[in-house]
Formats: sequence, structure tokens, C-alpha cells
Amino acid sequence: MRLRVGLAVAGAASAALLTPVLGIGAGPAPTLSVSPDSGFPDKVYTLQLPHSATVKPGQVSVTENGDPVTGLGIEAPGVSNGVALLVDASKSMTGKPIKGAMSAARAFMVARNRGLPVAVVAFNPDVNVLTDFSTDKHTLAVAVGKAPPLAYGTHVYDALKQAAQMAQDKGFTRSTVVLLSDGQELGSNATYAEALSALQDAHVRVISVGLTSRFFDATTLKNLAHNTGGSYVEAKSAAQLTPIYTAIGAKLSSEYTVSYRSLLPPSRDAAVKVSVVGFPPAKATYTTPALNFSPQGTFNQGWFDTVVASPYLMVFVIVAVLGLLAFAVISALDVRSRSMKRRMAHYVNIPSEEEGKARRAEVGAMLAERAERKFRSYRWWQRFERDVEIADFSASPLTLVGWTLIGGVLGSMVFAILLHSLWGLLVGLVAPVVTRYVVSTRLARLRAAFAEQLPDNLDVLAGALRSGHSLVGAMGVMVDGAAEPSQGEFRRVMQDEQLGVPIDEALMVMSTRMANEDLEQVSLVTRLSREAGGNTAEVLDRVVDNIRGKMDLRRLVKVLTAQGKMARWILTALPVVLAGWILVINPSWLNPLWQTTLGNAALVLWVVLLLIGSFMLKKITEIVV
Repeated sequence: MRLRVGLAVAGAASAALLTPVLGIGAGPAPTLSVSPDSGFPDKVYTLQLPHSATVKPGQVSVTENGDPVTGLGIEAPGVSNGVALLVDASKSMTGKPIKGAMSAARAFMVARNRGLPVAVVAFNPDVNVLTDFSTDKHTLAVAVGKAPPLAYGTHVYDALKQAAQMAQDKGFTRSTVVLLSDGQELGSNATYAEALSALQDAHVRVISVGLTSRFFDATTLKNLAHNTGGSYVEAKSAAQLTPIYTAIGAKLSSEYTVSYRSLLPPSRDAAVKVSVVGFPPAKATYTTPALNFSPQGTFNQGWFDTVVASPYLMVFVIVAVLGLLAFAVISALDVRSRSMKRRMAHYVNIPSEEEGKARRAEVGAMLAERAERKFRSYRWWQRFERDVEIADFSASPLTLVGWTLIGGVLGSMVFAILLHSLWGLLVGLVAPVVTRYVVSTRLARLRAAFAEQLPDNLDVLAGALRSGHSLVGAMGVMVDGAAEPSQGEFRRVMQDEQLGVPIDEALMVMSTRMANEDLEQVSLVTRLSREAGGNTAEVLDRVVDNIRGKMDLRRLVKVLTAQGKMARWILTALPVVLAGWILVINPSWLNPLWQTTLGNAALVLWVVLLLIGSFMLKKITEIVV
């Protein structure tokens, strides 16, 4: 009996000590505090009534500076909020602590408002939901009826994230977590920042209850309570948990949410008074925010706005206007010239329109020839002209260069306008690279086709020689049945032979044009046939076998080095693609590369090493057969 009396006295003393901390029973007057999700003009307050008091919406009125507010809303406990009891189930809670925790949870169920949904979660290394949010008396009684299994580990942050997710899933606008622990956070997968963010996103406040022990550290519990708008209570023993939870249950059961829309102008002091029938008024003050006239950034410009605002647009317009003026002047002169020709035609012979076109074509050809004559002194032009001619482009080299210049200038202007920067002019440098790539690709494709056709063409040549044809006649038979590009190249050899060039020398020229070393063997065979005679067909058969053997070896090498070539492209492109992806998802991550000296040096080193690595892989996989 004495023991029971002592416990009752201790419980009453604990409740008396904890009442000021929790803000319960401080007096008969209600209290008013700003809710964490309050803003302006939409104001939200938490109205705390005296212990266990209840009101109806019609019994509450709110004024600001003496004027009734608009859009008043009164929300009773449990309408759109709930409470989650988080109980530490680590091994340090063995014995009296876990028994006291479950007894306190049962006391909370008794003290709470019957319409307030409650969830119970036990946590150690695992987060066990003993019951989801519920108001069913039997379900809640079963959840807190016995102690959960204990295990080593205190995953506080994981439990908080789970509680926040449960509140969001229920659609609660604001909720409360009552967190009990006798130790410190240990082993959570989530971080403190992640747990706090989840709680704030779900509008959940934390009332932390610390049970002192040799492992106890109140830092985390206090920080959670402070940063979520909750409170912290500390129990010196397990016996103090029951009165603490009773007080918390009573407090949460008499909390009402008051919301309204303020109509006050900016920078105005506001006095809020909430009147409840049967109680003294609760008061609060705040100052309405001032209007912010500072720049808040620019509007989201589209590509059209960027083009219109670009200073380079004026340059483009001026160039276009000058071009149109020049065209207009030339057209006017041409009209006057035609009118004069018609008048002079009565007295002298005027060339016909066809003759005029022919003469203009001759003038254009003469100008093009002079331009080409100037370019021919440059080796790069000689190589480009040869490649264009071999690749069988319908346009002349000078035409390709002209279109490349036009495309480069237009591309530079367009990108300079779109990017709003002179760096856009560098895009024009891509045009020559593209032209060269197109010519090289077409030339390589043509030479590869010629190399594939060569053995079959030589077989036809050898067969024609066996049937009694001369070397030139056999080559004519071969040309008649050959496909392009072999037909055109061998016909060129025959034309050179008809002009007096030895056929072996003509074949050597074709070997250079087609970059084909196998043709050198054919040239040697024709030279021996011309100088010493012999069975040319048999020798050609051996040459064909040799060529086919080399082709098989090339294919084998190509297959064996394919993986290395693919690895080269992947390893070269991977850093570039990764950097581009980072620039898209979070450009600020790469700011040190652009804004610091060390970052610039690392960027240059990255580019150099990337090029060196790509070059080395290329040399390793390029095996000449």
C-alpha cells in the first residue's frame, strides 16, 4: 500500500512539473500559437483549450484589429490530423523501460480524444508498424497490449520517415509524432536531414520524450522537437512516462486549428483575438509582410524572345538588307540593259538569249578557273580536289567550298543570335569539318567497294585471257561486265593506254587513286607480260588467291579488334556524356570546374588525357594487313 501511495505521489509530482513544459493547464484561458504551415494572407493558428475542454465551431469567433475575419475555419482534433506513437524497442529498453513505455502508451489512449486517430510504431533495426492510424478502441488496445520484441540498434530516423509517410498516405494536413527513446540514433539508413525533410513535407511536429539511461543523448531529440515546432520532455525514470503521456494525450485532445484569410494591407501590425464561449479570449500579434519591389529575376524567355533580344540580330538584319539592296540594284541595271538591247536591236545584231546564257556561263567558268588556279598552289586544295573527283561528287570542289562557307556564315549568325554570345560564331568552324567528313566517308566507302570487287574482276580478266583475248581486249571484256566504281576506274586505265600510257603505269596510277596496294601486283604482272611474256592468266590466278587471303585476314583482324574499337568509343564518349548529363540535371555540381583555377587545370588535364587515351586505343586497334 505504501508503495502504491508513493508511486501516486511521484506521478502527481511529475505531472505538476511537466505541465508548464507542455503548456497544459497553465490557467483557464486558452492559448494561441502560430501553426508551422501558416503564411500570409492565409493564417493558421493552434488554439489550445484548457484541459479536456471541447467547443463547437459556432462558439469561436476571430477578429483582427477589432474587425471580424473572413473565411474562418475551425478544425477539431482528429478531423485532418493524427498522432503516431514511436516507441524505442532497442535492447537498452529491456525490463522496466519497455514496460513503462507500453503502460504510458495505454495511458495516452485513455486520455486522448476518442476521435483522434493514433498509430503505434516500434523501432530498433526494423521499423514495425503495430497499427496504422485508427480510432478503433480494440485495435489500439491490442497494439499497446504487450511489449514488442527488442533488438540491438536504434533507427530513429527510419522510424520518423515511416511515420511521416504514413501521415501523408492518410492525407492528414498536419500531424504529431510522440517519440520515445532512451539512447541515441544508431544505424539508420536515412540521415537526419532526410528525416527532417520528410517530417516538414508532411507537416508533422515531434514531441520528444527522453528516458535517461547510460546511453542517453538528448541532442537529437531536442533538435527534432525544435526544428519541427514541437517540444521536448525528459523522464528520469520509467515511472514518469505514464503521467507524461497522459498530459500529452490531454493536450492533443484539446487542440483546435483556426484558419482564416487576412485582409490587412502590407506592413501593418495585427492584433488577433480568438474568443471562445465560456473562456477568456486568446490573443496573438504579428506584422503583415511588406511589398517586395526588388527584382525577382527575369521571365522565362523562349527561343523567339532570345532571338529578338539578341544584339546580333541587328547585324544579321543589316547584312540581309545590304544583300537585298545589292540584288535590287543588279536587277534594275539588268532591266535597263534589256530595254537598251531591245532599242538597239532595230539597228544592230544583238546576241540571242541562249548565246547570252552561254557567254555568262563562260564568264562564270573563267572566274571559277581563276579561283581554282589560285587554290592549286596549296597542298590541302590539291588533296581535296582529288578526293572530290575520285568520290564522284556531282558538284565541283569550288562549289562545295562555296556552300561550306555559306553554311558556316549562316550557322555562326544563327547560333550567335540564339546563344546571345560571340561564342556562337565558333559554330561556323564546324562547317568545314562536316564537309571534309562527308567527302572522306564517301571516298572510303567507294574505295572499300572497289577492293571488294577487285578479286572477281581479276577472275574475269584471267578467264578472258585464257579464252584467247589480249591483255587490253580481256580488260575490255572485264570492264563491260564490271560494276561501279570498278568499271569507271578500269575504263580510265584503258583510255590512258589508248593515249600511249603503258598499261602497268596506268594501273599504278589507279592503285594510288584507290589506295589499294593489291593493284601493284597486277601492275607488275602486266609489266612482266609486256616485257617477257608468259602465262599471264595463271599468274593472275595466284595474285587473286593472294588478294583473297589478305582480305580474309583483314576481316579476321577486323572482327578481333571490333571489341577494342567499341571500347575506345565508349571510354571516350562516357566522360563527355556524363558531363553533359550532369549539366542537364544539376549544373551547379560542375561550377568548381569553371570558376576555380584548380578546376580549370583539372578540366584541361581531363581533355588532354581523354585525347591521349583515345589516340592510344586507336593505335592499338589499328592493325595494318
